[in-house]
Amino acid sequence: MTPRRVLALALLAVSALLLLTGFGITHHEIIGPLTLGLLDKATAQLVHTLLWGPFVVLLLLHCGRSL
Repeated sequence: MTPRRVLALALLAVSALLLLTGFGITHHEIIGPLTLGLLDKATAQLVHTLLWGPFVVLLLLHCGRSL
């Protein structure tokens, strides 16, 4: 697997987690049962906050590689 593909997949995974946790913050009554109680509102907020750094770094690397 090429480094470009690894970077793209990592960005995809972090983006998906950001979407899931963002939805978990606003609609915790739906996401909680879907994740079998692993992602409650407080956990979603914490993970969502912690993912912004890696998301920005991966996004910048991804955009920089396409120049």
